[in-house]
Amino acid sequence: MKKVNLDFSRSFVEQREIFNRRFWIKRDDCIHTYCNGNKARKFFSLLDSTHKVWISYGGNQSNVMLTLAYLASIKGVAFHYVMPAFYGEPIGNLKMALSFGMTPHILPFGSSVVKLESYAKTLSYENALFIPQGGSVNLAQKGMDTLAKELSQSISGSPIIFYTSGSGVGVVALKKALDSYFPNASLVVLACAKGDLEQKFLAHSLTPPLILQAPFAFAKPKREIWQMREYLKSRGLVCDLIYDSVGFCIIEKYLEKFQGRELVFIHSGGLLGDISQEQRYKPCHRF
Repeated sequence: MKKVNLDFSRSFVEQREIFNRRFWIKRDDCIHTYCNGNKARKFFSLLDSTHKVWISYGGNQSNVMLTLAYLASIKGVAFHYVMPAFYGEPIGNLKMALSFGMTPHILPFGSSVVKLESYAKTLSYENALFIPQGGSVNLAQKGMDTLAKELSQSISGSPIIFYTSGSGVGVVALKKALDSYFPNASLVVLACAKGDLEQKFLAHSLTPPLILQAPFAFAKPKREIWQMREYLKSRGLVCDLIYDSVGFCIIEKYLEKFQGRELVFIHSGGLLGDISQEQRYKPCHRF
């Protein structure tokens, strides 16, 4: 079995001028080709797992799916993943996850998350670990503690720290970590998916940070998102179409709220997910 190497020291901090403001960019996208960004942080603790089987569920182009498939292949763990059916041949994250030996359990087109989860819970294997969609706060805490410590060593003062969110797991774990290791920092959540994130913080006895909601439906192609990604490229920053480009759309809208503070953006990686997402944009980005 090869040793899994998630080298967090590869996540450096650099400056970029965006919207005529200086941002510190925490380059978590550089941690590893297949396991980077918030997925590397959230699933870092799995490197210590002694389970022989992992079971999870979610979308058929999920970044989590690819991350878990890669980690499972390196650790010699069987990975079973429940997902809705897809059209055509596998592409993008799904194609790569299958190449890492993932066993797919395919439900009908359009199956809801509730149905995917329910089916996943019926799978029974000896010494198996069930991983909820997006992971769990307990699972994510070790990696987020490391992130908070790195930020405290790289950034001085009382910065604003922007972090995109889908399930809410990563931002809840990071808030706990910042409260312990970088209490002068203020977390601002860039919510890319709908959901009651405030309740998730309260459920973990945390004071909810500022939560800014995206004006777009999750993962749906929008011209504004494509244009933001192109603008960020012109500033020397490559971001994905589902999370970080959406995050900067939110930041641009509310930027005046953050005058006089150092601004930090944690790169969420996931750039391989754009292989499939770009195909969805093809009909609408010719302008």
